[in-house]
Amino acid sequence: MPLDAKQLAKEITEHVHAAASAQATGGAAAQTAGGAAADAIGGDFCSIWPQAKPVLGFVAGIVAFIPGLGTTAGAVLQGLIKVGDQISAEVCKQ
Repeated sequence: MPLDAKQLAKEITEHVHAAASAQATGGAAAQTAGGAAADAIGGDFCSIWPQAKPVLGFVAGIVAFIPGLGTTAGAVLQGLIKVGDQISAEVCKQ
């Protein structure tokens, strides 16, 4: 099944905005944090990915130390980072 980078970028962006909106509908503290998160996110994948990539890399390094499936989870996250880079290279062409 071929993957469409533009569709994947759109779907990721929609999920990020939905998560920020869900956080913003919580209590006063969550609304403040959610609003700040929504402002920081930007409007598209090309502004989201540079912020998300280092966080995913950090999480991948941390989960690798979890006994059991941590090594596998870290490797999967590293693979997803490479997929994100490929989407970024195709969608965010300058």
